[in-house]
Amino acid sequence: MKWEVSKISIPVFDLGESIKFYNFILGNDIETKINDVDSLDEYFVIGGNIELCLYKLKNQLSNNRILQSRRTFPTLALNDLDLIVKSLKDGGINYSINEYEKSIIIQEPGLNFIELVNLETSKTLSYREENNKWHFHHVNLECYDVRSSVNFVSQYLKMKEGTWKAPIELGKVNIKSNQLAIFNLDDNHSGIHINKADFTFSSRNNFMHNPTIGGHPAFNVKDIKLFIKKLKSSDIAVTDAKIYAMPNIHQIYFFDPSANIIEVNQNIN
Repeated sequence: MKWEVSKISIPVFDLGESIKFYNFILGNDIETKINDVDSLDEYFVIGGNIELCLYKLKNQLSNNRILQSRRTFPTLALNDLDLIVKSLKDGGINYSINEYEKSIIIQEPGLNFIELVNLETSKTLSYREENNKWHFHHVNLECYDVRSSVNFVSQYLKMKEGTWKAPIELGKVNIKSNQLAIFNLDDNHSGIHINKADFTFSSRNNFMHNPTIGGHPAFNVKDIKLFIKKLKSSDIAVTDAKIYAMPNIHQIYFFDPSANIIEVNQNIN
């Protein structure tokens, strides 16, 4: 099955504050003026090679027709959505239809949302420009049972599991298949990472943040050192993990205003 990640959706509480934050870290470093931010339910951050959507969390008891996740989730563009729908139906898997987006939303066994669209109608390719300030690298989904989630994606979404490759000096990271798995788009570990929460991960690695809990999106930039300097200049706490989990990829972690962990990384040749 041919697939791509066409959108990442990040849940936020204060949309106005989040717009300022994401425009600062990934956008144009200028304040975006929106006349009535309270009237918005979502906002798209520009400057990257995929759609990045910030969506405002709402009380589900008073909005019971709105599907929303407290965790970041991906939109996958697949080249045969009809086959996927048939696979879900045959397996008795429930899904929700979004008529406006022409998509369906499922939950894998870890209860993470995954939105599915047809690759032909995806806008992904129009965003792939070399002068983008950032590029999608991966989305990490925390799952209670890694193998159960992997088997679900393999069986119903017809995607092939890849192999995790460790760097020469691996940090204190458990890369066994029942702890960490990957559906990769290339040889650079881009794609979907599935992991089980590792409660002592941050203490073992002397990190301020624990990227194995709650899941996270990861974006690739051209100059990680300049990016770190930018964050620190605004007193944003950063875990500088350096190269520790993936070959030749310098990783950092920090929180957004809604306590979502964000990863930014750079390919180091």
